[in-house]
Amino acid sequence: MKVLITTQQRIPHSGGLSTHVEILIQELRSNGHEVRMIQGGMIQPPKWKKGIRMLLTLGNQNKFVSGNFRAALLRLRQLAEQEIDRFRPDVIHTHDVYASYAVLQCRNLNGLPVIQTVHGPALYEAQMGGADKLPAYKQLIMDCEALAFKKAQHFIAVDSGQADILKKDYGVSPAKIDVMFNCVHVGEVRRLAEAQIDLPVKQPYFLVPRRLVEKTGVRYAIEALAQVKDPHCQLAIAGQGPLRKELEDLVGSLNIGSRVVFLGPVPRNRLLPLFAKAQGVIVPSVPASGVIEATSLAVTEAMAAGTVPVASGIGGLAELIAHNDTGLLVKPANAQDLANAMDLLLKDDGLRSQLIKNATEKVEGDYSSETWAKKIVQIYKKYAK
Repeated sequence: MKVLITTQQRIPHSGGLSTHVEILIQELRSNGHEVRMIQGGMIQPPKWKKGIRMLLTLGNQNKFVSGNFRAALLRLRQLAEQEIDRFRPDVIHTHDVYASYAVLQCRNLNGLPVIQTVHGPALYEAQMGGADKLPAYKQLIMDCEALAFKKAQHFIAVDSGQADILKKDYGVSPAKIDVMFNCVHVGEVRRLAEAQIDLPVKQPYFLVPRRLVEKTGVRYAIEALAQVKDPHCQLAIAGQGPLRKELEDLVGSLNIGSRVVFLGPVPRNRLLPLFAKAQGVIVPSVPASGVIEATSLAVTEAMAAGTVPVASGIGGLAELIAHNDTGLLVKPANAQDLANAMDLLLKDDGLRSQLIKNATEKVEGDYSSETWAKKIVQIYKKYAK
């Protein structure tokens, strides 16, 4: 089978969507399928074009941002049309509404099935980034969602929350939706996790592999560390984002500067050894601007790497983790509850070992990439001509 993977995001990047797409391509190819990809790195205009557009819009940010994005969508469509002619895929698998919007307008689509994986609500996430201040840009996002959710043949939602948004907000028929949690290539994770740590982190420590934005709730992990009873325990934060200065100030105000390490963005091959040797991997997400965390790759990779996932009991996180069985769930935006969970893992080796054992069995049985990819191929075959 020939599969064209399409996304507006750059691949590779340090986020979960990138890993998701990379694993999918790897599994498809290992099972004999032909795969090509169009990704965001292929549609970025040169700086001189952006400069001209800025001049033409007289510095109007609303017109500049929406114009840039409209041009990127057009380029994405043009690349898709070229690949349809050259590659002649059996199915196109998109990974955001922007890719779907571009592909569904291809002049040579001719009934070619478009399957979309829904990783998160595009409009809500854009609003969290300030899209409400850019009405033309916001309208373009709404146009993308409207077309994608109306005309794509099938949807793969990464958790029940995303499926509910499709059904309730956009009227998508339940028959057109499958819920498939994010998977992990267990063998690869374990191989990479065996490497030595080459980052300035000392035992014992907890790892927070999150972008520094509001919805990831990193501040609550920092506040929790200040309440952890072991004064030697560290918090390693792997990620970058606009809240870094604010979070560094918070660390200073709590007088725990020697115990918090801001690592910045860390490549996956250097990050996974940190997973394996951490007391736990913390995913302290909170609802923000209507966005609730979907299934987290950090959780499944923690399970595969042999440590305990500790996460807020919301959205897809609560679907991935069985509390006190395959990990620990805590109240969102509650530093004390998170600190209690951290203290428990630091003092109770028996519980920690049992949680790791259960999580290992769970990830091998339910979240392995091999099983996941086979289910996706079945969806392809259902719609392919």
